[in-house]
Order: sequence, then structure tokens, then C-alpha cells
Amino acid sequence: MPDRRLLDAYWRQMARMGTEVSVQSLSNWSRLNPVSLEATGAGWLAIMLSVIRGERRRTRAVAASFYRLHRAIETGYTVPPLEGDYAGDTPTLGDLREDWARQTGTIHDPMSDDDLEVIVEGFDWPEEPEEDHDRASTVSMVSQGLAPVYQDLSQEDGDRGRGRLDDPDFLSDLNDTMETAGNRAAMAADREVQRGGRDLIRRASQADRRVLGWARVTDGDPCGFCAMLASRGAVYRTRAHAGIRNLGSAGLPEVHRDDLEKYHNGCHCQTVPIYSRNDFLTDQARDYSRQWREVTRGMAGDEARRAWRRHIDAQRRNSR
Repeated sequence: MPDRRLLDAYWRQMARMGTEVSVQSLSNWSRLNPVSLEATGAGWLAIMLSVIRGERRRTRAVAASFYRLHRAIETGYTVPPLEGDYAGDTPTLGDLREDWARQTGTIHDPMSDDDLEVIVEGFDWPEEPEEDHDRASTVSMVSQGLAPVYQDLSQEDGDRGRGRLDDPDFLSDLNDTMETAGNRAAMAADREVQRGGRDLIRRASQADRRVLGWARVTDGDPCGFCAMLASRGAVYRTRAHAGIRNLGSAGLPEVHRDDLEKYHNGCHCQTVPIYSRNDFLTDQARDYSRQWREVTRGMAGDEARRAWRRHIDAQRRNSR
């Protein structure tokens, strides 16, 4: 079984970092002026792209620290630090937990296996494709935030003077658009910040010869799609890596590697590497697996997915 405490700590830390930037986006969005949207919008975008770029680096550092500790716990082997010179020392699990605590601003509670030494294997961390990530952030922030407001301002409605800033009805609609666009841009900023850590885990695990597959770890309130991915458990590289286990599980939807990397705005789920053929299902994922079979019994395809979405949506409403 995976270290559930570490997995929970990982997605919570990434969620916290994304949420902090989301709050910054909303705060700066409140300064936008529709009368001078071109200037104030450009200022907001420049500020947020700079913030996102810096926080992406932080999520990469957190993801690397998680990766090193998770790999060590699962295999007894780890990889060098993301940055800095590696002196060839043999770290202990306690050392890796101290690094995790330092990266996340938490306290390392001593554990019984802290003195266990871990072998460091040679490994080249993937470089961040900063230009690609910057372009993705720009497209996301503009499409979710500025573009809807520009569109609303450019509308006209014949004799009513639709689009004029002295039209009370238009101003009311514009205010709604500003609020909706600001919230969507904030969620986009959250997702773009997490892109740094998610991309690092994806690229590193693809190059890691010890990785057999991947699994989705959900946040505390997953949507139907994310809960379905978690219910699947491990997605192996190949049938050979799966060993005697089938890649498909009876009664469960087939999930591919690319599916695990799909994230929506507001999503704080993470995809993590797995290193053994042992059952990866966490308690939450095991429960989702059971629920899927019950809710979709006798169904398949789109019918099963619709029933599952209704079921999860009802659960989320009732829990709030």
C-alpha cells in the first residue's frame, strides 16, 4: 500500500500553492477598469504571468522533493536533488523527510525508519519548457479572463445603445461578466501554477526505469471524472509491467495514461508514479471502485458515465 499520508500531504501542498495564486489573481482583477481595459488588463496579465512563473518553479521544487521521498519509500532507491551539487552522500529517509518538510514549510515528525539509508541512483531531471509553459499560461489567462470582458464591451444592441458604459442594464451585465471572468481566471491561475509540478512528475516518471505505471490521487472533493480515474487504480506502462494482472478490470472503465494527465480548472488531483505490481488503490480509491460497480451495474459506455456523474454530483451537493 502507498504512504497515504505522503500522498495527501502532496496534493494538499500543491492545492495550497495554487489557491494562494488564485487569491492573488482575484485581488489584482479587482483593479481592472472597463473604461481603460486595454491598459489595466495588460497590467493585470503582466503581474499574473510573473507570479505564475515564479510559483511554477516552487511547485517543481515541491514535486521533486515528493518524488525523491515517494520513490525511496516505495523502492529503497532515490534520485539526486533537483538543484545543487550532489556529493554522493547516502541520505536516510529522515533526510528526505526533512527536505520535504523544508520545501512545504511543515514539521518533520520523527519516524521509526528515519535512519534507514537510501541508495541514490544516477538520474537527469528534465528541464522545464518555460517558453511553452509561459505561452500556455498566457492563452489560459486571456481566454478565461480578459477575452469574455472584451467581447461584452464590444457588443452593441441597436437603438438601446448596447455597449455604452452609461447604460444601467449593460453595466449590470458587465459586472456579472467581470465577476465570472475573474473567478475563471483565478481558477486558471491555480491550474497554471500546478503545471510546473505536474509536468515535472510526468516527465521524470516517463524517464525513470523503476516506474511501472501511474495512478490518480484525488483531492478531497473530486468531480465524477477524477473519481472515476482514481477508481481505476494503477495504469501500467505495458502488459509486461502489469505482470499477471490485466490492464483492464472487470466492471471498471478502461483508463489510458493520457487520461491521467487531464486536469480541469479547480482540480487539485495529482498523478503519481507507482513502482510495484502490488494493489495501489488507496482507501478512497477502493471505495470509489466499489461505488462504480454498484452505481453502473448493468450499464456500459456513456450510460454508465452519466449515471456515475449524477451519483458523484449528488454526493458533493449533500456534503456541502
